[in-house]
Amino acid sequence: MPATTPQLPARHRSAWLDRAGSAASHPELLGELRVDVAVVGAGITGLTTAVALHRAGLSVAVLEARHLGAVASGNTTAKISMLQGTRAATLARKHPRETVEAYFAAHRAGFDWIAERAAGVDCGYERAPAATFSTAGRSGSAAELVREEAEALRAAGLPATLDTDLGLPFGVSEAVTLADQAQFDPVPYLHDLARELVDGGAAVFEGTRVLGVSLSASLGASPRLRTPRGIVHADRVVLATGLPVLDRGLYFARVEPARSYAQAVRVHDEDTLPEGMYLSADSPTVSIRTAVLDGERRLLTGGFGHRVGTSAPMSHQEHELAAWSAARWPVAEITHRWSAQDYEPEDGLPFVGPMPLQPRVLVATGFAKWGMTGGTAAGLALADHVLDRDNAWAPTWAADRVPRLNSVPSLASFNGQVVRYMATGWASPDLPSRRPLAEGEGRVETTARGKVGRCRVGGVEHEVGAVCPHLGGILEWNDAAASWDCPLHGSRFAPDGDVLEGPVTEGLGTPPGLRRVVAPRG
Repeated sequence: MPATTPQLPARHRSAWLDRAGSAASHPELLGELRVDVAVVGAGITGLTTAVALHRAGLSVAVLEARHLGAVASGNTTAKISMLQGTRAATLARKHPRETVEAYFAAHRAGFDWIAERAAGVDCGYERAPAATFSTAGRSGSAAELVREEAEALRAAGLPATLDTDLGLPFGVSEAVTLADQAQFDPVPYLHDLARELVDGGAAVFEGTRVLGVSLSASLGASPRLRTPRGIVHADRVVLATGLPVLDRGLYFARVEPARSYAQAVRVHDEDTLPEGMYLSADSPTVSIRTAVLDGERRLLTGGFGHRVGTSAPMSHQEHELAAWSAARWPVAEITHRWSAQDYEPEDGLPFVGPMPLQPRVLVATGFAKWGMTGGTAAGLALADHVLDRDNAWAPTWAADRVPRLNSVPSLASFNGQVVRYMATGWASPDLPSRRPLAEGEGRVETTARGKVGRCRVGGVEHEVGAVCPHLGGILEWNDAAASWDCPLHGSRFAPDGDVLEGPVTEGLGTPPGLRRVVAPRG
């Protein structure tokens, strides 16, 4: 390993969003609107749903709190693959063969839909083999899991092969490969979906956060969505926001929120770069692919994940990832660093479809880091449901399914951690400190006015309430992304308390006597 870890760029922003810019290209909703379907969230799931419904002749409005691809879809590693780490093996342990086959039928539908459309979009779409590997010298259990993955893929009808010759600059003890998978830049693809909607007369709104969905006690009544400066009446609502912003389905208790890291790396010699897409089966999980950025091919690495709001300081994971890359490739510079949030469902299957007892409200969540094909498949399934069309694999992902017996251990683990972090967060003394905050630093302090979060970002100090408005968890400062993160269910907030993502819909309050923004020091 080199004596020094490569320096990380100051800005935390994905390579995809950096190229596209973050300025809103669609207006905010002002006033009142009535449509057949309101889609909340302009990631790949929401936009795919909207396009499929619009093509069928329905009136559609997309409501995005920030900008297109602001959350998961713009911060993904953007692999389009049927080989998904050891997902097939994991599912095969929990579910019958027909369930596993249905899962991959859904992802195949998503894969094919992306492939057909991306061919006509300038989004860097290219075919590449995908491989899951175990690292030489590590525990043999990872190699065994790789072999199990190959068997599960073959049982599902996918032509997986075992071969350790991957062309990687380190030893591999076992590897499963699936040829002819794909990768792309997701942001131009998302903008192309939005363009089709707008050109066809549909409405796409950015900077329009949905603050609530009013549902009548009558099951046949139409939902009403409230935004800061508008109202939307719709026959159906699709919540495609990572984790639904409506708590009625209790999905926040049935998934585990996790963050992972990614970096774009310029190397001294492009000939050393691998030709495919790779994911390790051992821990920590590491993702590898390449992409052409600014006219040169760069290495994209990712991984080193953890539960949201834990493992502070989070910047440690970024430095570990940078060191991992530098130990294996001739790193010249890390040009981008970013992170993403994903949700692992209790039984490994996404939740897609109508919420329990709310047939007019549809949700999609729990793609477990495979949202490019999974989110696209979800969009197709949601459209099929609204249009009353048959879909062979949609019942496997039903959003109103009850927990299965084999999900109990995962549910117990997920919610046991919620109880743990709720208790430790409130019990921690977090005594106030007179030490000035360094740039990029944040801390929670217990004061006479309650738990207070203080941070310094861009030379400006912010003071906010450090209690998550969702269910009362105590926030943790994320120094990698400069955000306040809740370890309970993954809600995240900007330094000034504005909502970034998660099930929460309101920002952080300011305890009496505090100012939300404090004048810069120095």
